[in-house]
Amino acid sequence: MNNYEIKLKGANFMKKFTLLEAKELAGQLGVNFAEVVFTPGEFLAGLEVELEHGLTDSHTNVTNDDPLITAKIVLAHLKENQMYYDENIGVAAWEHELDKFKGNPKGKKIQII
Repeated sequence: MNNYEIKLKGANFMKKFTLLEAKELAGQLGVNFAEVVFTPGEFLAGLEVELEHGLTDSHTNVTNDDPLITAKIVLAHLKENQMYYDENIGVAAWEHELDKFKGNPKGKKIQII
């Protein structure tokens, strides 16, 4: 039994992953960090972000905070774009800019500066 499995049995939902857990989950999905363009730290950041698809909101819960399902979402995003979770230009930066947006979006563009 892995650490994340122990945490899940003792809690209603998972709040944090460790780097070791991220590496274990990536390994279960066949990720070899020597062969991919993203790091274990980026994978870990993705795990934390993708918990938003779990028990935090019953209306959007698709993973039940299952670590492996969450890891699959992370892997899918990182395969699309290695910078998906980059704090300066990734999804969080875009969401921040979208949150600031007001008014009619027609003919407007969002820039991250």
